[in-house]
Amino acid sequence: MVLRLPATHLSFFRVSVAVFFCLSILPSLSDGLYAQAQEIAPPAWEWHAVSGSSCRNGSEAGYFLRRNVFDQRLLIYLEGGGACFNPLTCAANPSAVGNQMPGREGIFSESDENPVKGWNAMYVPYCTGDIFTGNRTGVSVSGVNGKQNFVGGHNLQLFMDDLRKTHPELELIVLSGSSAGGMGAAFNFPMVKSKWTDTPVVLIDDSGFPLEDEYLRPCLQKTFRDLWGLSETLPADCPECKGEDGGGLVEFTRYLRVNYSERQMGMIMSTQDNILRFFFGFSQNDCKVLVPGIAGKTFEKGVKSIKEGYLQDSIKTFIVPGETHTFLSSKGFYQTKLENQTMAAWVKDLIDQEAVDRGPYK
Repeated sequence: MVLRLPATHLSFFRVSVAVFFCLSILPSLSDGLYAQAQEIAPPAWEWHAVSGSSCRNGSEAGYFLRRNVFDQRLLIYLEGGGACFNPLTCAANPSAVGNQMPGREGIFSESDENPVKGWNAMYVPYCTGDIFTGNRTGVSVSGVNGKQNFVGGHNLQLFMDDLRKTHPELELIVLSGSSAGGMGAAFNFPMVKSKWTDTPVVLIDDSGFPLEDEYLRPCLQKTFRDLWGLSETLPADCPECKGEDGGGLVEFTRYLRVNYSERQMGMIMSTQDNILRFFFGFSQNDCKVLVPGIAGKTFEKGVKSIKEGYLQDSIKTFIVPGETHTFLSSKGFYQTKLENQTMAAWVKDLIDQEAVDRGPYK
């Protein structure tokens, strides 16, 4: 006997089956659509202007934020761009945010090789000329028109406080930067760590490191301290960082190694970095030079010296032979390889606390 349902019952039955089928596949379908949407259109960057902060010329300062509500890890990246301490360097240094925006290369790419793909990300444009360490307003720089606001350290404090409102609890933070931003990341590591005391923080400093006083003369370090108020940013319990003659900045790397040894930190550098050779060259001949610069071989001796004397134990290094300046935000992040390991893979190891030194001077 064949059971035949009335037409109205048959229609209801068909609709019920269809609804049940749709409900049964909805979770997997929505997950698939979300993952597909992430691949097609990653989250947008949001601009956050922060009250009380400003750029070197007094214009609006702030940061870009890319959120992922499904993740509790955060990348902080400080942009580079030289420094302002004389007419030449100030002219080449951004005094406002302008068109600084996160790119799509390197650590910002959607590559599956990117160890921070899918994380929350904070990008801080560089507009204060003080390697993110200053706390002085209305400063006169000889030969430069107008008063300068060197408030990078002050700004970063405000930015971190603002960020904590939306991300009070995080699973892991990577604090990074390139060039001036690399120095800023290192010098502000204790401050950032103090904002998230229970969260592991991994430092990645790309091409932004001081050398010993023999190579970065105290006269230029003193200029940084006097113009920017750099010494006020340094920890009070690091007297070695504040030499009487203005030198001693290299001692901060030892301070980090001794006081924050519970986690690995990473330093990325080139043996003959051509940009740092230019800037540190202003310190030669008691800061009286017409054409700044340090010879490649001399600079390389300085790199070897800090590797052997300062960058040890918990501070891991990826030292690239040559003159290249900065890697994190470029294709070089994936293309640069030492001992059969790419820089991106090394950074992943660093985040996982499994990195080993790569390059010369082990």
